[in-house]
Order: sequence, then structure tokens, then C-alpha cells
Amino acid sequence: MHKTHNKFLIISFTLVFILGVYSYLQNDFVGKVFSADSSLTSSLATTADISTPASDISSKTQEDIAFINQLTSLTKITIDSSLFSDKTFTSLVDNNIKLDVAPYGRTNPFSPINSPVVLQTVSPIITKPATAITSKSAVLNGSLDGGVVSKNIYFEYGVTDTFGKVTSKATASLVGNFGSTVLGLTPKTTYFYRAAANINGNIILGEVMSFNTN
Repeated sequence: MHKTHNKFLIISFTLVFILGVYSYLQNDFVGKVFSADSSLTSSLATTADISTPASDISSKTQEDIAFINQLTSLTKITIDSSLFSDKTFTSLVDNNIKLDVAPYGRTNPFSPINSPVVLQTVSPIITKPATAITSKSAVLNGSLDGGVVSKNIYFEYGVTDTFGKVTSKATASLVGNFGSTVLGLTPKTTYFYRAAANINGNIILGEVMSFNTN
């Protein structure tokens, strides 16, 4: 009877031990599986955040991304030069205007007040290039600048820079331009000329210019 009781206790202890070991191993395995599953879930959540649909991104961000993609896709830039051969471009006219030097006062503003003051002025009469040049005639041109008015305007001309001949009086337009036609010129000859005007009793002379007949 005593021996039977002892065998029962041993068998019971052994079964409890085996059940305890089994329970421990089972819990450890489940814990590891749960931990791995949590890591996987976290990783998937992160991936989902990265791949957020474009509809959730602001329009400004989408524009920036599109612009950057466009820049990175560029391989070369080609300039279209067909504009320079276009009829509209080639028909453009250069309407530049020559600005004459305006008169000013003291050359050196730091010089003594009592020293002589030299005024640098520009002539109000201007000699311009001749036009309509043929073998025996040409049109001499000039202008009055700065609103100057004169009823005695003419040209001096000749085959030397001392001239020797004078045209009849010319009449200036509203903007100050005037011209005179000279006839009886010698073919293939260089002629010198300049514009002249009587302004307030003073003879004002323009720059000397020249032209060659045909």
C-alpha cells in the first residue's frame, strides 16, 4: 500500500513537470510570433505612410514634384533661331536718334568763383549728309536745333573746303529740317559743303561735310 502511494506521487509529479515545461515553451513561442507580427505590422504601416496617395498631397507639393521631374528629365536645350529669319523681324527698322551734347556751365565747378568761366556750346545749325546724288546734282541737307528760327538759311559748297558757291535761301520745316538742290556739278568729283544761317545778326556755320558725284 505504501509502495503504491509512492508510485502515484512520482507519476503525478512527473506529469506536472512535463505540463509545466510544455506550458513554458508554448508561451515563449507565442510571444516570439506576436513580436514578429507587430514588427511586420509596423513596417507595413510605415510603407503605407510613404506611399500616401497623391490626392492627399497638397497641389503645391505636386507642382514642385512635377517641376523637379521635368528638370531631371532634360537632356539638352535647343534654341529656335527661326525668329531671326522671320519676315516680321527682318522688316524692323532702327529708328535711333543721335543725341547731341548739351551745353553746360563751369568746366570745373571747384575752380575759384572769380576765374573765367568758359561755356561749351553746341552749334544750333547742323549739316546733314547729302542725298539724291547723281553725276550732276545733289540735295544738301541741314537742320536747326533747339527751336531756333531763321529766315536766312543757306549752304556753302564747292570742290574745296573754301567752298566758293552759295545756294539760294532755304526754308526750314516745323521740326527744323531744310534742304537745297544744287545743279551743274561735275561727275566723279568730291564736293565740300556746310549749312549756314543768320541768327540774330550772327552768321552761324554748321560742320563741313563732303560727297562724291557719280
